[in-house]
Amino acid sequence: MRYTGDLEKLSKIEEYLEKELRIVNKHLPYRRVALSELLEQEFPHVVLRDGTLHYFKRRELEYLASIIPREEWSKLYLPIIIEIRPELGEGVGVIRGEVEVKIVSRILNININKKAKQLIIYRPQIMLLRQILPTTTQYAFYIST
Repeated sequence: MRYTGDLEKLSKIEEYLEKELRIVNKHLPYRRVALSELLEQEFPHVVLRDGTLHYFKRRELEYLASIIPREEWSKLYLPIIIEIRPELGEGVGVIRGEVEVKIVSRILNININKKAKQLIIYRPQIMLLRQILPTTTQYAFYIST
């Protein structure tokens, strides 16, 4: 019986954390948009979960287009999400996606496996990446339960 109570408490805590993460991550887009599509828009943007618009700087989009082959423009979805995962350590971020990893590793001069689909980066690298790509990268906060 006591064990069930602990499970109920855990469930309530997880529910609360989930709700808080939705609030903290309301700045994320409903849907990420391909670089190829954004380059065609007069005012490149995405709609955020809170209903506002997030605009991309054209020079950032053109920079990204210049460092990957044209055939990959439709495979790069923006913004690039930097997952902040406290369980991995303080100041640790994760980049996911083959094209995203390729781009970030190139910008940060990190040697990777060419088919890597995940890249772990650390606070100084995150800061540099955000400095170079302030409108085409965004943080997302995750907690493993």
